[in-house]
Amino acid sequence: MENITNSYPEKTLKGYPKDKTVYEDFADGSFYLFLEKHTFFLDVPHYHDSLEILFVIKGETIVHINGATHNLSAGEVFVCNSQMVHFYENYEEDKLAFIAVLSSKYLRTFREVYKNANLPTVLRDKKANEEIYKILDEWFNLKQRNTLLNCSYSNMLLNKIIELYGVIPIGQEDENNVLAINFINYVNENYNKDITLESAAKHFGYSKEYFSKKFKQTVDKNFLAFVNSVRIQKAIEMIENPNNKLTVFEVCLACGFNNTSSLYRHLKKIEYPLYSSKNLE
Repeated sequence: MENITNSYPEKTLKGYPKDKTVYEDFADGSFYLFLEKHTFFLDVPHYHDSLEILFVIKGETIVHINGATHNLSAGEVFVCNSQMVHFYENYEEDKLAFIAVLSSKYLRTFREVYKNANLPTVLRDKKANEEIYKILDEWFNLKQRNTLLNCSYSNMLLNKIIELYGVIPIGQEDENNVLAINFINYVNENYNKDITLESAAKHFGYSKEYFSKKFKQTVDKNFLAFVNSVRIQKAIEMIENPNNKLTVFEVCLACGFNNTSSLYRHLKKIEYPLYSSKNLE
């Protein structure tokens, strides 16, 4: 049976991640090399120092990165370089993709050889991408994987992308990406408090209007929608924790919601499967 998974290590991609909301520390672990097939792509803005490659095998998805939006269809590839805020839209159910994550420690040699250069973000030549697919498919179907084999296939993958598309120079530090990371980290540190557009704008020294515009431009989600997505993620994490002793109302308060009706409304909106189960009684 084909090995298709919906779980990163230490993650659950059933709508929301189980661990960090934004900074994926596991992805930057020592010599972390990951390749799986997924039918769900992470829909919460996140970033890491590692390199992420998504090859769409079937269906379509929309990827948001640094305020830009790209539509991807079967046979196309998305590459997320270091420290870039990105997330995917899962509007289509019948989809499948290879997702590879190459850790920053593995990439040391690559970054030494290709100083001040990145891989292109979107690779749309479907005919050329067949060669990339062959490497991913062969790597994925190995009977056993070990560090040396993972390194070998990662090297072949990077080499093939560079052979087909080359590299692009890194420009000056992307101010928008730095802002996005700062904005998102602020929400992650304060989601359980009574944060508003006004209070967040004041924290960063902006007017409410400018902050709202800048947040949407850099994170690619409006402020309130992102705050609620973080709060819901944390609530689901608590609900699914078998050791959780909190009542639903206590979960609401711990996640920044004022009442249970607000929590239920947001859970229903995302069609959370445990919405009316005993977990929420």
